[in-house]
Amino acid sequence: MRDQLLEVEIQAAKFRVLEHYLLEMINQASALHPAVVIALKKFQYLPNQLKIADVTDQISLSSRRFIQVFKEEVGMTPKQFYRIQRFQNVLQLINDGEQVDWTKFALTCGYYDQAHFIHDFRAFSGLSPTVYHMNQEKQQNHVPL
Repeated sequence: MRDQLLEVEIQAAKFRVLEHYLLEMINQASALHPAVVIALKKFQYLPNQLKIADVTDQISLSSRRFIQVFKEEVGMTPKQFYRIQRFQNVLQLINDGEQVDWTKFALTCGYYDQAHFIHDFRAFSGLSPTVYHMNQEKQQNHVPL
């Protein structure tokens, strides 16, 4: 693409070359593997109780191959994606409510217990849930430093 842009002298033609390239990239990106599409839908609708086996039971891939395909297409493993999604759900609950019950949040969002919840929260935000809540900003994904 770089060579094509350098060959074209007219500015409008450069934009057409660039537009064509970007549209091709979008079309390629939107053609996800069917297993990934199924997994993303399941992660969205059943975020707190999903296991990789639940997805691989519905598709014709082994767990290992599914993880490989998911990582190639999404950029992270299903487990990493799931952990991030759970963390997003926790942030949404924190921002939605006045009362904070960390144990209830942990169980509602699919954590085994409060200790696992706190571990993930610190891993993603660098703060404990209580410190985050005390310094919380209006923007959900903003973590105060």
